[in-house]
Amino acid sequence: MRKMLERVFSFLRLNKKTRLPTRKGWHKPRAQSLVEFAITLPIILILLSGMIEFGFLLNTYLSIQDAARTTARRYSTTNPYNPDGTDNPVFYQDTAQYIVELLAPSGDPASRQIAMDPTRDNILVSLIGIEVDESTTPDSIATITRHSGGLYYKHYSDTDPPTAYSDERIEELMTANGAEPSDAGLLIIEIYYSYEGTLNLPWTLPFFSPSRPSMLYISVVMPTIYAKPLDSTTP
Repeated sequence: MRKMLERVFSFLRLNKKTRLPTRKGWHKPRAQSLVEFAITLPIILILLSGMIEFGFLLNTYLSIQDAARTTARRYSTTNPYNPDGTDNPVFYQDTAQYIVELLAPSGDPASRQIAMDPTRDNILVSLIGIEVDESTTPDSIATITRHSGGLYYKHYSDTDPPTAYSDERIEELMTANGAEPSDAGLLIIEIYYSYEGTLNLPWTLPFFSPSRPSMLYISVVMPTIYAKPLDSTTP
């Protein structure tokens, strides 16, 4: 009998040592997890909102790029000259206005409105003719003619961003990867757009805000037969 009681008490002592922690012991790791979550939550929200804001910026960039490409394809097949052969200013105005209407269609509330700000944004339209000297080896660019008064058209006169397509840049473009240049006409559309942000949260305002916009630059180059120099013939 005595041995049996000793075995029972021994079992109870062993069970007491290996029993589960009390309720008080379980509250400790849960409280620690809540504190860690409270500390990391603001960081997670900042990163998540930053990713969402960047998504809005990327969507805006792609929308402007699509509008520029659509406009370049359309107006590269439009005659930019008057019947007497002089430059037609309406061509440049219509080209830029077409982009504005594609980005912010009037009377279509369902479309994404990307309105141009005349005080910051601008649309540059360049019509360029490139004539090649075939008497050299290899062929070289003889002249680069900029139509519309030798300059580029600016849709808004309040701002004056420069064109990125200087004569040197065009020559590099025509001779890229060792290619020989050829007579060509180019319609170049450049867009400067100031992205002011969409969420406008306190932690995104230092990067995207009306007072500190992020300037987006989009350019499209499209060949056009109308600006291509005609080969001179010898009688």
